[in-house]
Amino acid sequence: MRRILGKRLHQYLYDQKKRFLHWRTQTERETKFKALGLKRSLRYRVGRIAQSLSLLGLRKSTTREPQRVSPRGLPSLARKLRPSFLIGPTNSANQGNEWSRALSRVGAKSSSLRISSDPVSEWFTTDLSIDRESWLKLPERIALVQRVASTADVVLFESLRPMFRIENVRDGSHQVLEDLELMRTIGKKVGVIFHGSDIRDVDAHASRYSFSPFNTQRPETEDLRKRSNENREVLPLVRKKNIPIFVSTRDLLREVPDAHWLPVVIDYEKFNRVAVEFPIFPTDALRVLYLPSRSWLKSAEIILPILEKLDTEGVIDFIKPAPVPHDQIPEMLAQADLVIDQMMGVIGVFAVEALAAGRLVMSFIDTSDGEDVITSSTPLININPSNLESEIRRVASERPRPTEGPAFAHKWHDGRESARVIGQAFGWKLA
Repeated sequence: MRRILGKRLHQYLYDQKKRFLHWRTQTERETKFKALGLKRSLRYRVGRIAQSLSLLGLRKSTTREPQRVSPRGLPSLARKLRPSFLIGPTNSANQGNEWSRALSRVGAKSSSLRISSDPVSEWFTTDLSIDRESWLKLPERIALVQRVASTADVVLFESLRPMFRIENVRDGSHQVLEDLELMRTIGKKVGVIFHGSDIRDVDAHASRYSFSPFNTQRPETEDLRKRSNENREVLPLVRKKNIPIFVSTRDLLREVPDAHWLPVVIDYEKFNRVAVEFPIFPTDALRVLYLPSRSWLKSAEIILPILEKLDTEGVIDFIKPAPVPHDQIPEMLAQADLVIDQMMGVIGVFAVEALAAGRLVMSFIDTSDGEDVITSSTPLININPSNLESEIRRVASERPRPTEGPAFAHKWHDGRESARVIGQAFGWKLA
Protein backbone atom coordinates (compact mmCIF):
# COMPACT_ATOMS: atom_id res chain seq x y z
CA MET A 1 0.00 0.00 0.00
CA ARG A 2 2.84 2.36 0.94
CA ARG A 3 4.52 1.64 -2.40
CA ILE A 4 1.29 2.33 -4.33
CA LEU A 5 0.71 5.60 -2.46
CA GLY A 6 4.31 6.56 -3.08
CA LYS A 7 3.94 5.98 -6.82
CA ARG A 8 0.73 8.00 -6.94
CA LEU A 9 2.32 10.85 -5.00
CA HIS A 10 5.31 10.80 -7.33
CA GLN A 11 3.06 10.87 -10.38
CA TYR A 12 1.00 13.70 -8.88
CA LEU A 13 4.10 15.79 -8.16
CA TYR A 14 5.45 15.06 -11.65
CA ASP A 15 2.17 16.15 -13.25
CA GLN A 16 2.11 19.35 -11.19
CA LYS A 17 5.67 20.12 -12.24
CA LYS A 18 4.75 19.65 -15.90
CA ARG A 19 1.73 21.93 -15.50
CA PHE A 20 3.86 24.58 -13.81
CA LEU A 21 6.54 24.44 -16.50
CA HIS A 22 3.86 24.67 -19.20
CA TRP A 23 2.23 27.62 -17.42
CA ARG A 24 5.58 29.39 -17.07
CA THR A 25 6.46 28.85 -20.73
CA GLN A 26 3.01 30.00 -21.83
CA THR A 27 3.20 33.09 -19.61
CA GLU A 28 6.68 34.05 -20.82
CA ARG A 29 5.61 33.54 -24.42
CA GLU A 30 2.42 35.60 -24.06
CA THR A 31 4.35 38.35 -22.26
CA LYS A 32 6.70 38.68 -25.22
CA PHE A 33 3.78 38.68 -27.68
CA LYS A 34 1.97 41.32 -25.60
CA ALA A 35 5.07 43.51 -25.54
CA LEU A 36 5.36 43.37 -29.31
CA GLY A 37 1.65 44.03 -29.71
CA LEU A 38 1.75 46.95 -27.26
CA LYS A 39 4.68 48.48 -29.12
CA ARG A 40 2.79 48.26 -32.41
CA SER A 41 -0.38 49.62 -30.79
CA LEU A 42 1.42 52.60 -29.25
CA ARG A 43 3.13 53.46 -32.51
CA TYR A 44 -0.19 53.36 -34.34
CA ARG A 45 -1.95 55.49 -31.69
CA VAL A 46 0.83 58.07 -31.89
CA GLY A 47 0.40 58.06 -35.64
CA ARG A 48 -3.34 58.71 -35.31
CA ILE A 49 -2.67 61.62 -32.94
CA ALA A 50 -0.05 62.95 -35.35
CA GLN A 51 -2.53 62.71 -38.17
CA SER A 52 -5.10 64.66 -36.20
CA LEU A 53 -2.59 67.37 -35.29
CA SER A 54 -1.43 67.52 -38.88
CA LEU A 55 -4.98 68.01 -40.15
CA LEU A 56 -5.61 70.63 -37.47
CA GLY A 57 -2.50 72.50 -38.51
CA LEU A 58 -3.49 72.35 -42.18
CA ARG A 59 -6.98 73.67 -41.44
CA LYS A 60 -5.61 76.62 -39.50
CA SER A 61 -2.97 77.36 -42.10
CA THR A 62 -5.65 77.81 -44.77
CA THR A 63 -7.40 80.59 -42.79
CA ARG A 64 -5.68 83.28 -40.71
CA GLU A 65 -2.19 81.83 -40.33
CA PRO A 66 -0.82 80.75 -43.73
CA GLN A 67 2.66 80.15 -42.32
CA ARG A 68 1.58 77.90 -39.47
CA VAL A 69 2.43 74.21 -39.88
CA SER A 70 2.00 71.14 -37.75
CA PRO A 71 4.84 69.99 -35.48
CA ARG A 72 7.92 68.84 -37.32
CA GLY A 73 7.85 65.18 -38.31
CA LEU A 74 4.23 64.54 -37.36
CA PRO A 75 2.77 64.49 -40.91
CA SER A 76 5.32 61.93 -42.09
CA LEU A 77 4.70 59.82 -38.99
CA ALA A 78 0.97 59.94 -39.64
CA ARG A 79 1.48 58.81 -43.22
CA LYS A 80 3.79 56.00 -42.20
CA LEU A 81 1.62 54.56 -39.43
CA ARG A 82 -1.51 53.42 -41.21
CA PRO A 83 -3.75 50.54 -40.10
CA SER A 84 -2.22 47.21 -41.01
CA PHE A 85 -4.07 44.00 -41.87
CA LEU A 86 -3.20 40.33 -42.26
CA ILE A 87 -5.55 38.03 -44.21
CA GLY A 88 -5.10 34.26 -44.26
CA PRO A 89 -4.44 31.40 -44.19
CA THR A 90 -6.30 29.86 -47.19
CA ASN A 91 -6.28 32.48 -49.99
CA SER A 92 -9.25 30.69 -51.54
CA ALA A 93 -9.72 31.75 -55.20
CA ASN A 94 -6.91 34.26 -54.57
CA GLN A 95 -9.34 36.40 -52.58
CA GLY A 96 -7.14 36.82 -49.51
CA ASN A 97 -4.50 38.33 -51.77
CA GLU A 98 -7.01 40.45 -53.73
CA TRP A 99 -8.62 41.86 -50.58
CA SER A 100 -5.17 42.64 -49.27
CA ARG A 101 -4.24 44.52 -52.46
CA ALA A 102 -7.56 46.39 -52.30
CA LEU A 103 -6.76 47.58 -48.78
CA SER A 104 -3.30 48.67 -49.86
CA ARG A 105 -4.71 50.72 -52.74
CA VAL A 106 -6.80 52.86 -50.37
CA GLY A 107 -4.02 53.70 -47.95
CA ALA A 108 -3.89 50.79 -45.50
CA LYS A 109 -1.08 48.31 -45.10
CA SER A 110 -2.00 44.71 -45.71
CA SER A 111 -0.45 41.30 -46.23
CA SER A 112 -1.87 37.97 -47.36
CA LEU A 113 -0.89 34.61 -45.92
CA ARG A 114 -1.21 31.12 -47.33
CA ILE A 115 -0.40 27.94 -45.42
CA SER A 116 -0.08 25.45 -48.24
CA SER A 117 0.07 21.68 -48.37
CA ASP A 118 1.50 21.75 -51.89
CA PRO A 119 3.29 25.07 -52.60
CA VAL A 120 4.76 23.79 -55.88
CA SER A 121 1.37 23.49 -57.58
CA GLU A 122 -0.05 26.78 -56.23
CA TRP A 123 -1.76 28.87 -58.92
CA PHE A 124 -1.88 32.01 -56.80
CA THR A 125 0.72 34.04 -54.95
CA THR A 126 0.58 35.64 -51.51
CA ASP A 127 2.81 38.02 -49.59
CA LEU A 128 3.70 35.26 -47.17
CA SER A 129 3.56 31.56 -48.03
CA ILE A 130 4.38 28.80 -45.56
CA ASP A 131 4.38 25.14 -46.46
CA ARG A 132 2.41 23.04 -43.98
CA GLU A 133 5.37 20.81 -43.12
CA SER A 134 7.30 23.85 -41.89
CA TRP A 135 4.25 25.36 -40.21
CA LEU A 136 3.76 22.22 -38.13
CA LYS A 137 7.04 23.02 -36.36
CA LEU A 138 6.36 25.13 -33.26
CA PRO A 139 9.27 27.62 -33.78
CA GLU A 140 7.82 28.52 -37.20
CA ARG A 141 4.42 29.31 -35.67
CA ILE A 142 5.97 31.29 -32.82
CA ALA A 143 7.95 33.35 -35.34
CA LEU A 144 4.71 33.99 -37.24
CA VAL A 145 2.97 35.27 -34.09
CA GLN A 146 5.92 37.55 -33.34
CA ARG A 147 5.78 38.95 -36.85
CA VAL A 148 2.05 39.58 -36.64
CA ALA A 149 2.28 41.05 -33.14
CA SER A 150 4.78 43.67 -34.29
CA THR A 151 3.25 44.56 -37.68
CA ALA A 152 -0.54 44.03 -37.77
CA ASP A 153 -3.51 45.79 -36.22
CA VAL A 154 -6.23 43.50 -37.59
CA VAL A 155 -6.06 39.77 -38.36
CA LEU A 156 -8.74 38.30 -40.63
CA PHE A 157 -9.13 34.52 -40.43
CA GLU A 158 -10.42 32.81 -43.56
CA SER A 159 -12.76 29.84 -43.13
CA LEU A 160 -12.03 29.64 -39.39
CA ARG A 161 -8.73 27.91 -40.14
CA PRO A 162 -5.95 28.30 -37.52
CA MET A 163 -2.85 30.35 -38.30
CA PHE A 164 -0.79 29.95 -35.13
CA ARG A 165 -2.00 27.14 -32.82
CA ILE A 166 0.70 27.89 -30.27
CA GLU A 167 -0.74 25.69 -27.54
CA ASN A 168 -1.44 22.92 -30.06
CA VAL A 169 -4.74 22.10 -28.38
CA ARG A 170 -6.06 18.64 -29.21
CA ASP A 171 -8.94 18.31 -26.79
CA GLY A 172 -11.67 18.35 -29.44
CA SER A 173 -12.25 22.12 -29.32
CA HIS A 174 -12.04 24.18 -32.50
CA GLN A 175 -8.39 25.17 -32.89
CA VAL A 176 -9.05 28.64 -34.29
CA LEU A 177 -10.66 29.75 -31.01
CA GLU A 178 -7.23 29.64 -29.42
CA ASP A 179 -5.88 31.86 -32.20
CA LEU A 180 -8.72 34.36 -31.92
CA GLU A 181 -8.21 34.66 -28.17
CA LEU A 182 -4.43 34.95 -28.53
CA MET A 183 -4.73 37.81 -31.03
CA ARG A 184 -7.22 39.65 -28.81
CA THR A 185 -4.99 39.09 -25.78
CA ILE A 186 -2.05 40.81 -27.48
CA GLY A 187 -4.19 43.74 -28.57
CA LYS A 188 -5.26 42.85 -32.10
CA LYS A 189 -8.68 43.21 -33.67
CA VAL A 190 -9.87 40.05 -35.41
CA GLY A 191 -12.46 39.10 -37.99
CA VAL A 192 -13.66 35.94 -39.73
CA ILE A 193 -14.25 35.51 -43.48
CA PHE A 194 -16.22 32.71 -45.14
CA HIS A 195 -15.95 31.88 -48.85
CA GLY A 196 -18.86 29.48 -49.42
CA SER A 197 -18.58 25.76 -48.84
CA ASP A 198 -16.81 26.44 -45.55
CA ILE A 199 -20.08 27.68 -44.02
CA ARG A 200 -22.90 26.71 -46.43
CA ASP A 201 -25.54 24.38 -45.01
CA VAL A 202 -25.23 21.47 -47.44
CA ASP A 203 -28.52 19.85 -46.44
CA ALA A 204 -30.49 23.10 -46.62
CA HIS A 205 -29.07 23.79 -50.09
CA ALA A 206 -30.00 20.29 -51.23
CA SER A 207 -33.58 20.68 -49.97
CA ARG A 208 -33.92 24.13 -51.52
CA TYR A 209 -32.89 23.16 -55.06
CA SER A 210 -33.66 19.85 -56.73
CA PHE A 211 -30.58 20.27 -58.94
CA SER A 212 -28.23 21.05 -56.04
CA PRO A 213 -24.91 19.18 -56.41
CA PHE A 214 -25.33 18.18 -52.77
CA ASN A 215 -28.23 15.91 -53.63
CA THR A 216 -25.77 13.29 -54.84
CA GLN A 217 -24.14 11.00 -52.31
CA ARG A 218 -20.38 11.33 -52.66
CA PRO A 219 -17.38 11.59 -50.30
CA GLU A 220 -16.80 15.23 -51.27
CA THR A 221 -20.29 16.17 -50.11
CA GLU A 222 -19.75 14.50 -46.76
CA ASP A 223 -16.41 16.31 -46.34
CA LEU A 224 -18.05 19.68 -47.01
CA ARG A 225 -20.94 18.84 -44.68
CA LYS A 226 -18.57 17.98 -41.84
CA ARG A 227 -16.46 21.09 -42.35
CA SER A 228 -19.38 23.52 -42.58
CA ASN A 229 -21.16 21.93 -39.62
CA GLU A 230 -18.05 22.39 -37.48
CA ASN A 231 -17.78 26.04 -38.47
CA ARG A 232 -21.45 26.75 -37.82
CA GLU A 233 -21.10 25.22 -34.36
CA VAL A 234 -18.38 27.78 -33.59
CA LEU A 235 -20.33 30.79 -34.90
CA PRO A 236 -22.23 31.41 -31.61
CA LEU A 237 -18.89 31.69 -29.77
CA VAL A 238 -17.57 34.08 -32.42
CA ARG A 239 -20.69 36.23 -32.11
CA LYS A 240 -20.43 36.20 -28.32
CA LYS A 241 -16.98 37.78 -28.65
CA ASN A 242 -18.41 40.48 -30.98
CA ILE A 243 -16.04 39.47 -33.75
CA PRO A 244 -17.05 40.80 -37.20
CA ILE A 245 -18.08 38.08 -39.66
CA PHE A 246 -17.77 38.48 -43.44
CA VAL A 247 -19.10 36.40 -46.34
CA SER A 248 -17.82 36.69 -49.92
CA THR A 249 -21.09 35.97 -51.78
CA ARG A 250 -24.55 37.32 -51.10
CA ASP A 251 -26.24 33.90 -51.01
CA LEU A 252 -24.33 33.21 -47.78
CA LEU A 253 -26.32 35.94 -46.03
CA ARG A 254 -29.04 33.30 -45.91
CA GLU A 255 -26.66 31.15 -43.85
CA VAL A 256 -25.17 33.99 -41.78
CA PRO A 257 -27.69 36.86 -41.79
CA ASP A 258 -25.65 39.01 -39.38
CA ALA A 259 -22.55 38.90 -41.60
CA HIS A 260 -21.08 41.73 -43.68
CA TRP A 261 -21.06 41.11 -47.43
CA LEU A 262 -17.42 41.37 -48.50
CA PRO A 263 -17.49 41.38 -52.32
CA VAL A 264 -14.98 39.23 -54.16
CA VAL A 265 -12.28 41.29 -55.87
CA ILE A 266 -10.86 40.90 -59.36
CA ASP A 267 -8.12 42.66 -61.30
CA TYR A 268 -10.65 44.78 -63.14
CA GLU A 269 -8.23 46.55 -65.46
CA LYS A 270 -6.70 43.28 -66.65
CA PHE A 271 -10.04 41.65 -67.44
CA ASN A 272 -11.65 44.76 -68.89
CA ARG A 273 -8.81 44.95 -71.45
CA VAL A 274 -10.27 41.75 -72.90
CA ALA A 275 -13.57 43.57 -73.52
CA VAL A 276 -11.78 46.41 -75.31
CA GLU A 277 -9.32 44.36 -77.36
CA PHE A 278 -11.45 41.28 -78.11
CA PRO A 279 -15.13 42.16 -78.74
CA ILE A 280 -17.58 39.27 -78.81
CA PHE A 281 -19.12 37.71 -81.93
CA PRO A 282 -16.15 38.14 -84.31
CA THR A 283 -17.27 35.01 -86.22
CA ASP A 284 -20.54 33.35 -87.18
CA ALA A 285 -20.14 30.64 -84.54
CA LEU A 286 -21.28 31.22 -80.95
CA ARG A 287 -18.17 30.41 -78.92
CA VAL A 288 -19.09 28.97 -75.51
CA LEU A 289 -16.68 28.51 -72.61
CA TYR A 290 -17.33 26.28 -69.61
CA LEU A 291 -14.39 26.08 -67.23
CA PRO A 292 -15.41 24.51 -63.88
CA SER A 293 -12.87 24.49 -61.09
CA ARG A 294 -14.56 21.40 -59.60
CA SER A 295 -16.83 19.63 -62.08
CA TRP A 296 -19.18 17.99 -59.59
CA LEU A 297 -19.67 21.21 -57.60
CA LYS A 298 -20.28 23.27 -60.76
CA SER A 299 -23.00 20.90 -62.05
CA ALA A 300 -20.97 19.47 -64.95
CA GLU A 301 -23.32 16.46 -65.17
CA ILE A 302 -26.14 18.87 -66.10
CA ILE A 303 -24.25 21.41 -68.21
CA LEU A 304 -21.82 19.29 -70.24
CA PRO A 305 -24.38 17.04 -72.04
CA ILE A 306 -26.29 20.11 -73.24
CA LEU A 307 -23.17 21.86 -74.49
CA GLU A 308 -21.94 18.73 -76.26
CA LYS A 309 -25.35 18.26 -77.91
CA LEU A 310 -25.45 21.85 -79.18
CA ASP A 311 -21.86 21.59 -80.36
CA THR A 312 -22.69 18.44 -82.34
CA GLU A 313 -25.67 20.22 -83.92
CA GLY A 314 -23.46 23.13 -84.91
CA VAL A 315 -25.40 25.63 -82.79
CA ILE A 316 -22.29 26.52 -80.78
CA ASP A 317 -18.55 26.15 -80.92
CA PHE A 318 -17.86 24.52 -77.53
CA ILE A 319 -14.46 25.45 -76.11
CA LYS A 320 -13.20 22.49 -74.06
CA PRO A 321 -10.05 23.58 -72.22
CA ALA A 322 -8.34 21.70 -69.45
CA PRO A 323 -8.02 23.57 -66.14
CA VAL A 324 -5.54 26.39 -66.62
CA PRO A 325 -3.53 28.61 -64.24
CA HIS A 326 -5.35 31.76 -63.25
CA ASP A 327 -3.05 34.05 -65.21
CA GLN A 328 -4.31 32.37 -68.40
CA ILE A 329 -8.00 33.06 -67.71
CA PRO A 330 -8.04 36.36 -69.65
CA GLU A 331 -6.70 34.53 -72.69
CA MET A 332 -9.46 31.92 -72.39
CA LEU A 333 -12.16 34.59 -72.04
CA ALA A 334 -10.86 36.36 -75.15
CA GLN A 335 -11.75 33.25 -77.16
CA ALA A 336 -15.37 33.13 -75.93
CA ASP A 337 -18.62 34.99 -76.53
CA LEU A 338 -20.68 33.21 -73.87
CA VAL A 339 -19.48 31.88 -70.51
CA ILE A 340 -21.40 29.24 -68.54
CA ASP A 341 -20.55 29.42 -64.86
CA GLN A 342 -22.52 27.23 -62.42
CA MET A 343 -25.84 26.27 -60.84
CA MET A 344 -24.96 26.75 -57.19
CA GLY A 345 -26.88 29.99 -56.79
CA VAL A 346 -23.79 32.17 -56.32
CA ILE A 347 -22.06 34.91 -58.28
CA GLY A 348 -18.51 33.67 -58.07
CA VAL A 349 -15.13 35.07 -59.03
CA PHE A 350 -15.09 33.56 -62.53
CA ALA A 351 -18.51 35.02 -63.37
CA VAL A 352 -17.39 38.48 -62.26
CA GLU A 353 -14.20 38.21 -64.30
CA ALA A 354 -16.25 37.24 -67.37
CA LEU A 355 -18.60 40.19 -66.82
CA ALA A 356 -15.64 42.55 -66.59
CA ALA A 357 -14.31 41.04 -69.82
CA GLY A 358 -17.51 42.01 -71.61
CA ARG A 359 -18.72 38.45 -72.05
CA LEU A 360 -22.28 37.18 -71.90
CA VAL A 361 -22.52 35.14 -68.71
CA MET A 362 -25.01 32.44 -67.75
CA SER A 363 -25.32 31.26 -64.17
CA PHE A 364 -28.03 30.31 -61.71
CA ILE A 365 -28.75 32.82 -58.96
CA ASP A 366 -31.72 32.79 -56.60
CA THR A 367 -33.66 36.04 -57.00
CA SER A 368 -36.63 34.93 -54.90
CA ASP A 369 -35.64 37.44 -52.22
CA GLY A 370 -36.80 40.58 -53.96
CA GLU A 371 -35.20 42.78 -51.31
CA ASP A 372 -31.71 41.79 -52.50
CA VAL A 373 -31.41 44.53 -55.10
CA ILE A 374 -27.76 43.80 -55.89
CA THR A 375 -28.36 40.13 -56.74
CA SER A 376 -31.52 40.94 -58.70
CA SER A 377 -29.71 43.55 -60.79
CA THR A 378 -26.75 41.37 -61.72
CA PRO A 379 -26.39 41.61 -65.53
CA LEU A 380 -26.14 37.91 -66.26
CA ILE A 381 -28.55 35.45 -67.85
CA ASN A 382 -30.20 33.46 -65.07
CA ILE A 383 -30.37 29.75 -65.93
CA ASN A 384 -31.52 26.47 -64.45
CA PRO A 385 -31.56 22.90 -65.83
CA SER A 386 -34.91 23.43 -67.56
CA ASN A 387 -34.01 26.56 -69.53
CA LEU A 388 -30.26 26.25 -70.15
CA GLU A 389 -30.58 24.78 -73.65
CA SER A 390 -33.29 27.22 -74.77
CA GLU A 391 -31.34 30.20 -73.46
CA ILE A 392 -28.21 29.16 -75.33
CA ARG A 393 -30.23 28.70 -78.53
CA ARG A 394 -31.77 32.14 -78.00
CA VAL A 395 -28.35 33.77 -77.61
CA ALA A 396 -27.06 31.94 -80.70
CA SER A 397 -30.02 33.31 -82.68
CA GLU A 398 -30.40 36.84 -81.28
CA ARG A 399 -26.76 37.59 -80.39
CA PRO A 400 -27.51 40.17 -77.70
CA ARG A 401 -24.71 42.55 -76.79
CA PRO A 402 -23.77 42.75 -73.10
CA THR A 403 -23.57 46.35 -71.96
CA GLU A 404 -23.81 46.42 -68.18
CA GLY A 405 -21.36 43.68 -67.17
CA PRO A 406 -18.17 45.78 -67.02
CA ALA A 407 -19.93 48.56 -65.10
CA PHE A 408 -21.33 46.08 -62.57
CA ALA A 409 -17.93 44.45 -62.04
CA HIS A 410 -16.28 47.85 -61.67
CA LYS A 411 -18.82 49.14 -59.16
CA TRP A 412 -18.83 46.17 -56.79
CA HIS A 413 -15.74 44.09 -57.45
CA ASP A 414 -12.72 46.29 -58.23
CA GLY A 415 -11.76 46.38 -54.54
CA ARG A 416 -13.07 49.78 -53.44
CA GLU A 417 -16.30 48.44 -51.96
CA SER A 418 -14.49 45.57 -50.24
CA ALA A 419 -11.97 47.94 -48.63
CA ARG A 420 -14.82 50.18 -47.48
CA VAL A 421 -16.65 47.23 -45.88
CA ILE A 422 -13.57 46.04 -43.99
CA GLY A 423 -12.64 49.54 -42.86
CA GLN A 424 -16.16 50.29 -41.67
CA ALA A 425 -16.33 47.06 -39.65
CA PHE A 426 -13.22 48.09 -37.71
CA GLY A 427 -13.85 51.80 -37.44
CA TRP A 428 -11.65 53.10 -40.26
CA LYS A 429 -12.68 55.03 -43.33
CA LEU A 430 -10.56 53.35 -46.00
CA ALA A 431 -12.51 54.02 -49.19
